[in-house]
Amino acid sequence: MRSGVVAAMVSLLLAGCGVPLEESAQALPPEVIPPPIVVPTASPTPTPTPTSSPTVSPSPTPAVEVVDLFFIREDGLVPLVSDVPAPAVPQVVLDGLAAGPPPETGLRSVVVDPLTGTALVSQFLPSDAVALPSADATIAVASSFLSLPSAEQVLLLGQVVLSLSSAGSRTVSVVDETGSPLAVPLPDGRLLDRPATALDYASLIRSL
Repeated sequence: MRSGVVAAMVSLLLAGCGVPLEESAQALPPEVIPPPIVVPTASPTPTPTPTSSPTVSPSPTPAVEVVDLFFIREDGLVPLVSDVPAPAVPQVVLDGLAAGPPPETGLRSVVVDPLTGTALVSQFLPSDAVALPSADATIAVASSFLSLPSAEQVLLLGQVVLSLSSAGSRTVSVVDETGSPLAVPLPDGRLLDRPATALDYASLIRSL
């Protein structure tokens, strides 16, 4: 009985406060519902555009020619296939002989004075005042060449003539430092008073 009285009093109070009572749930009007909260999304970090690295042009490969350079083994000459700067003019070939063979070959060269380290032979470029026999190449030997034993002279000349022949010089004239032609020794002991060819020193060739 008391609970009924309490419920009646609560109903009167609510009615007096102006709060209408509904028998069932009612939908709220749209304008009463707050808009949904929009969480701001982080803007994407811009990806850096890759910069193209400068193209490096490869360095041009120096031109070379392949020739046989002849070096000494005992009493003969052995050909070594070698790269020399192109064009393989006589002085380039002589420089290759002066540089000597690779140490591991056990070969040697005689175109350089072992005491002074100076070249005993060089390309001779005559002036107009000097008349020389017609040849594809002319070489000048140093005065110390004449001090070499005859066998060493033959090996030196063989080195030079055969190597120049491999580079395209079919005939080689030999002069002294003043440009005067020399009669040079051959492997058989004869003296040659004309431009030399590879055939003159072919008997010195040995296989590697």
